[in-house]
Amino acid sequence: MILLAAAWSRITGWLAPVGMALAIVAGAFFYGRSSGKADAKAEQAKANAKAIKQARGVEDEINEMGGGDVDRALGKWLRDGR
Repeated sequence: MILLAAAWSRITGWLAPVGMALAIVAGAFFYGRSSGKADAKAEQAKANAKAIKQARGVEDEINEMGGGDVDRALGKWLRDGR
């Protein structure tokens, strides 16, 4: 019984530092994960803004063209053998 109490005393002496180290590692992991998530959202928003700007440019270019010019420019996408 005394041997068991001595072993338990040694184990509890190491539990607090080990638990604290695990808590620090877990905190760093979750902080990095949330930071990465925020970076990914910002990067996606930037890509969306770039795509919207590019789409507006194409729409403006098409709006400035005449009907024949639009037909010629978009003819490469048709399969009717032109």
